[in-house]
Amino acid sequence: MSILSSTSPYKGSYKPLVAAIGLACLALAPLSAFAQSGDAGSDAASTATPSTSGSSTSDPSAPDAQEESPSPFMAVKEVSNSGELIQRFLEQRGWQQGPHAGNPSGGNLVVATESIAADPSTIEFSQARLIATEEAFLKAMGELVSQDAVNVGKTMADRFMKDGLPEEVKDTTGLDALGEAVASRLAESSVQALNKVIEELGGDASQLPQLNIAERKQLLYDEFVTSTTWQAMGQLSGVGVFGLVEETGGDGPVNNGSVSIVVVQSPRFSELGRQLRNGGGAPAQALPVASVMEDLRPMLDAGTPMLGLFGVQPVVKEGRFGLMSFGMSAPALVRGTMQEYEINAEMEAARQSAKLMADGWLAQFATMTVQGQKESSKRKLREQVRETRGDGTSRILTQEGIGRMVRNVMRSESQANLKGVQTIGQWSTPDPQTGHPYLGYVKYWSPGTAASAEARMEARNNPGSDGAGSTSGASSEDSTTTPESSRSTGSFGEW
Repeated sequence: MSILSSTSPYKGSYKPLVAAIGLACLALAPLSAFAQSGDAGSDAASTATPSTSGSSTSDPSAPDAQEESPSPFMAVKEVSNSGELIQRFLEQRGWQQGPHAGNPSGGNLVVATESIAADPSTIEFSQARLIATEEAFLKAMGELVSQDAVNVGKTMADRFMKDGLPEEVKDTTGLDALGEAVASRLAESSVQALNKVIEELGGDASQLPQLNIAERKQLLYDEFVTSTTWQAMGQLSGVGVFGLVEETGGDGPVNNGSVSIVVVQSPRFSELGRQLRNGGGAPAQALPVASVMEDLRPMLDAGTPMLGLFGVQPVVKEGRFGLMSFGMSAPALVRGTMQEYEINAEMEAARQSAKLMADGWLAQFATMTVQGQKESSKRKLREQVRETRGDGTSRILTQEGIGRMVRNVMRSESQANLKGVQTIGQWSTPDPQTGHPYLGYVKYWSPGTAASAEARMEARNNPGSDGAGSTSGASSEDSTTTPESSRSTGSFGEW
């Protein structure tokens, strides 16, 4: 078994992990970091070291070693090392979960994990890995919304309820429990009192006189969850992806693996989103594309480091900034089973998917910033709450469920006309551990690219196409057993 740990080169203060089992294709020279000190650093090389995880064995020298039978229960480490890997990833960077001055831009850091729902030996694994990454992001986004929504909800409840919140939910961190408690307490109030509450929540109180107690409770619940989530969405801006921690394979009871995503929310990133949406910002504050490419080019050429870059990452260097967006796709290419036209169709679909993903991340980053509290967003969110409620017995207000609701609303609202988004790179590579093929595109925006786009539009010139370098990874030999591995990829910038 082996552990593969891959981190980004974009931190001058982070040292690379030492390789014990070298992968020749990953022996990259240290890349210059985006750091205020300007010192060079490397955190990009993917390396492999002997696994230290797994089941422990008894000491043969012990007198009763052969007599002891193993526990019928599995240890957590036998199933997953993700917690340990995440902690190591954060400690290496001086980051902490939650708000912390040492986090990127001093923001609120959240980690979410999702299992990969396919075996590494199948072609479906690569697509399942991407889906798991998106699902983990939804969980993280849902946790951020839940945190704010619960705080908003407690403030609202104190205003609505004379006796305050019930003791059992005063310290709750769950929106579902809070909504249930508030709805149950208020449902038996007078119609006049309920009218006032529903109107303050922004709902329609005209139907109250015809409703029984259970129906009033359901209406209160829906409006309370909608209003608190809507207000929290207004604060959900400036969410960047700052790391990906993965584990796959091995001979344990669970070998499909998992993906953990590290996201950070910060007011500083919110401002970048506003500028992206509005085309604002002084061009002098922009990080030039050439400066970005100095550090990105070696990663594109290597290919493998790009496997861990996902979503939108704010990039800052010496006070200048920009936004990078990473789109990735997994073409289902199986040797000896496809005709040429099938291969071409699969490749074209994968390219389009990766481009759309990169565009979508930027649009969502911008949309979150300015669309959160639009009235149309609230109407659509109310529909989502009612859909997830279903028949009133099953509530899908987990972190992932809330994240999915917010994502659905944001998608319908994200008609952002982003000016100055450029494709600055493309790549392709097989996964060094499983052999699955991946390809991707990197897009970039800054106040400088926005200003250039505006100038071209005014001059009625067609925007020039961006060059993009590509690399092709060599095919990987088939293996009947996927070795256990993990990798973690960090972030760009001076974080």
